[in-house]
Amino acid sequence: MEDKRTLLAFVAIGVVLLLMPYYYEWAGLAPKAPAPEARTEAPATSPEDEQGRLADGASGGDSGAESGSRGAVASEIPPLEVGQAHDIVVTTPLQRMTFSTEGGVMTSCRLMAYRRGDGSEVDLVALGGRGLTLAIRRINEVQDLGEVVFGVDREGLELEAGQSGTIRFVAQVAEGVLVEKVLSFSADQYGFGMEVAYRGLDPDAEIAVRWERGLAFTEATGAPDLAESRALAFFNDELSSVQVEDSDEEETWGPYKGELRWVGVRSKYFLSALIPRTAGIHRVTLHGRGGTQDRAADYSYEIGLRAEAAGQWQGTVYLGPLEYDNLVRQGVELEQAIDFGWPVVKQVSKLLLVIFKAAYEYVPNYGWIIVLFAVAIKILVSPLTHKTNESTAKMQELQPKIAALKEKYKNDSQRLSRETMKLYKEEGVNPLGGCLPLLLQMPVFFALYNLFGRTIELRQAPFALWITDLSVPDELRLAGFGVHVLPFLMGASMWLQQKMTMKDPKQAMLVYLMPVVMIFIFWQMTSGLVLYWTVFNVLTIGQQVVVNLIKGKPAFA
Repeated sequence: MEDKRTLLAFVAIGVVLLLMPYYYEWAGLAPKAPAPEARTEAPATSPEDEQGRLADGASGGDSGAESGSRGAVASEIPPLEVGQAHDIVVTTPLQRMTFSTEGGVMTSCRLMAYRRGDGSEVDLVALGGRGLTLAIRRINEVQDLGEVVFGVDREGLELEAGQSGTIRFVAQVAEGVLVEKVLSFSADQYGFGMEVAYRGLDPDAEIAVRWERGLAFTEATGAPDLAESRALAFFNDELSSVQVEDSDEEETWGPYKGELRWVGVRSKYFLSALIPRTAGIHRVTLHGRGGTQDRAADYSYEIGLRAEAAGQWQGTVYLGPLEYDNLVRQGVELEQAIDFGWPVVKQVSKLLLVIFKAAYEYVPNYGWIIVLFAVAIKILVSPLTHKTNESTAKMQELQPKIAALKEKYKNDSQRLSRETMKLYKEEGVNPLGGCLPLLLQMPVFFALYNLFGRTIELRQAPFALWITDLSVPDELRLAGFGVHVLPFLMGASMWLQQKMTMKDPKQAMLVYLMPVVMIFIFWQMTSGLVLYWTVFNVLTIGQQVVVNLIKGKPAFA
């Protein structure tokens, strides 16, 4: 909903800018003037070598569980001793993952490098959530394995950099029916490989994998997570999604059958995705139920694959940040999970992300990178701004002629329009030219909106003073109240900029009105975006001061 309001605000600004010259003409104001057109594996301890073990040699690297000639041994799944349900913990330098032997499901996934607003580690699994539950679907029956206690071949796993290892879960779910889940971990990767093998199923059965309850809140308030959370599937070469906005709303997509590249659930900055590595037609279902400020939205997915009497399924589970390079490495267009905006804006957003990350290697503060970027953009558009200011003065000289035309053709609006445009052409003036510098920046502006508000690289990135997180609105505590200071600074810079360029007394209302409108629009925007706009306004003021001094006028005339 917040994105829709922001989009409507941007559209309104664009409409105002485009219609402004006609308003000037109608009100007798001065229009703007024209502008020119391998990972290394270390030995991990394992139990005795088991004859026919499906997990032998499983990989947790980028490509997930490697396919091999293992289907032939699915009928030889050796059982494991089943005890009381308990937790199995896997620790790597990147993650601390907890699985329950009850269902072999994931109950927690803590990311070591990321913190919530209160300083605690980010945990992707929502309270009561069950990750990667197995089920056996038949024509008139669904057998949920989430309550079946699995035997396990080890009680935990702790990996150091460069190491890998596996954990094997096995359960006898019915007479003659065994199911095995093997998880393959790499210390250097987010997520793990997953293989599911089975024996003794009916010919009409289907093996299904589910993720339930979406992702936990990870930001200081629930609003950002609720606004950006959704269930996604890259299915039949198209990205499909389910997103609900109201707490009492539910939506289901599917079930459909086809070619599946990946399926997942995401929050604002994090993703849980399942990537099939076994070829075949998958059944896919996405579901969403709205959340509240106190309860995460319940997004879930389920995929299914027609089973044989004995067989296996292989895949990769990605559990980690929506970090562009990490997602690209998966090789299945998983980066589509990042919302970079409309097609044109998307390309600009990706380019700016590359530029910002490269600059961060030399200037390790994204706030100063934003300042430098604003300077670079100002240098690029300065010739347009200069031409616009020169043409504005020329347009003011035309006002007597325009007034005369209005008087002469006051009863013939069509003739007035033709004669006015003829005058503009003879004098070399474009009434829409004043909007050009700003319109040329709009793709960059929208791209920056996506960059500052939707990419994890700027999450919790500090700048200076009270600006401690460029991905959220700035806040300075004054007398116990939080105040967004940057929008006021941006409004003040816009007021001074207009005060220097608008000379017609009839435009005085706009000098005061537009800054107030812009403060309202920018109030809840990210501090990174407001910082960019404020710096750009200050640079524009500096440019006008230099021009005035060159012309022998007072600096702030």
